[in-house]
Amino acid sequence: MNPTTPGLFGVVEGFYGRPWNPTQRRTLLGWLTTGGLNAYMYAPKDDAKHRAVWRERYDRAEAAHLAALVRECRQQGIRFIYALSPGLDIRFTDAADLAALKAKLKQVHGLGVRDFAVLFDDINPDLSPADKTRFGTPAAAQAYIGNEVLRWARDWTRDGRVLFCPTEYCGRFAEPNVAGSPYLRTLGEQLAPEVDVLWTGPEIISEVIPVDSIRELQRVIRRRPMLWDNLHANDYDMRRLYLGPYAGRPGELLREITGILQNPNCQFEANFIPVRTLAAYVREGANYSPLRAYEEALQAWLPHFKSRGKRDFTAADLRLAADIFHLPTEHGETARRYLADLRVILRSPPNSWGEVAARVEQTTRQIVAIYEKVTELADRPLAYALYNHFWEIKENAGLVAEWTRWRQAHPEAHEPFSSPGFRPRIYRGGFTAELERLLPMDEQGNFQPAS
Repeated sequence: MNPTTPGLFGVVEGFYGRPWNPTQRRTLLGWLTTGGLNAYMYAPKDDAKHRAVWRERYDRAEAAHLAALVRECRQQGIRFIYALSPGLDIRFTDAADLAALKAKLKQVHGLGVRDFAVLFDDINPDLSPADKTRFGTPAAAQAYIGNEVLRWARDWTRDGRVLFCPTEYCGRFAEPNVAGSPYLRTLGEQLAPEVDVLWTGPEIISEVIPVDSIRELQRVIRRRPMLWDNLHANDYDMRRLYLGPYAGRPGELLREITGILQNPNCQFEANFIPVRTLAAYVREGANYSPLRAYEEALQAWLPHFKSRGKRDFTAADLRLAADIFHLPTEHGETARRYLADLRVILRSPPNSWGEVAARVEQTTRQIVAIYEKVTELADRPLAYALYNHFWEIKENAGLVAEWTRWRQAHPEAHEPFSSPGFRPRIYRGGFTAELERLLPMDEQGNFQPAS
C-alpha cells in the first residue's frame, strides 16, 4: 500500500463465541474515539452469516442493525470494515459462489460499508479438483478472491480499503517457515499491492512481536502487514480473562505495519484496559510504557465499579483483580507476590512461615471480598462479564485459606488434606477436568500420561 495511506488502529470483533450486542458496540465506539483510534472491523466468527452460511444475505432487521452501526462509526470518525469468511466451503471456480460473494458485499455496501475484508483463517485450505486445475495452489485461489473483492470495491467506492487474512496468518503456521513459505510468497506475488494482509505475529497468541520478524514477513509478502492482535483474546480458553495492558510490541513496530486491529476478550465489558492501553501505545510509540499506561487505565476504569451495596471497589481491589487476570503468560505484580508467598507456605513447615502467612491471609480475604463486590456492582453487564472468573478464583482462595488453617493446626501431619466443602468430582470435576488429569502439562509444556 501507499506509505502515505493512514493506518487503521482499533478493534476487530473477531472471536469465537456470542457476538457483542448493539449497546456494547456503541460503548466500544466511545472508547475508540476517546483513545484516538480509528477502526472497527466486524468479523464475529459466530455470526452465522459472517462465516458458517456466508452466502445468505442479511434480513431486514439484521441489515438495519448493521446500517445503524455503520452510521455511528461514520459519525464518530471510525472506519467500519465489514469482513466475510467464505473459506469453509467456497468453490473458487464456481460462478454462483463468486456471485454470492459479490452480492453479499454489495448488500453491505448498500448499508454504507466502504471498507471490506475477506478472511481465510482457521480453514482446511485444500482445493477441489476443479479449483486445483485452474489455480494450482490455495494461495493463488485465495489471492484471486482478494483481487476480485478489491476490484468490486473500486467499482463501488474510490477510497475503500480491502483487508485479507491468510490461512498462514502467523509464523508458526508458515510452512516450512516465513522466509521459505510458498503460500506466503505466492500471496506476495499475486495479491494486489493495495490489499492489506493481516498477521498475528510469531504465534496465534504472540506475547512478543519482534520488529525483525515483521521485516522478514515484509520481504515475503511484499508489503507491510496489518496486525490482527490476539494478545487479549480469550476464546481459546474461557477460563482466562485478560485485564492487563497492551505489551510486548516495541514502539519501532509502528513504522513497519499498516495498523493494528485488536481482537480482545469475548466478554466485552472486560476490555476497557486492553483498548485504552492500545490507544496509548499507538499515540506514544517509542515513549510507551505498558506499566504507566496500565496504571492510568486502572485509574480511569475505577469509577465504573460503583456498588449498589455498601462497599465500592478500591484502587487496590481493582489492581489485584487485574493483576490476577492479566496477560496470557504474565501475572501482574500483586498476583506474583501472592503466588510466591503461597509457594513458601506449601513447601515449608508452619513454624517457618513468619509474616508470609499473614500476607497470604490478607490477600486471600481481599480476593473473597472482590468477588462479593463484583456481585454488588451497579453496572450489571460488567458484573456478569467478571462474575464466573471471580467465582472461580474466590473458590480457590477459599481452599488455600482452609488448607493453611489445617496445616497450622496439624504441623506434623503427613496425611493428605481433604475438605467436605471441596468434594471430589464436584470441585474441579467434570469431563474436561478428567481429561486434563489424564494428560497433565508441566511448566515447560511437556505432556506425560498420569500414573
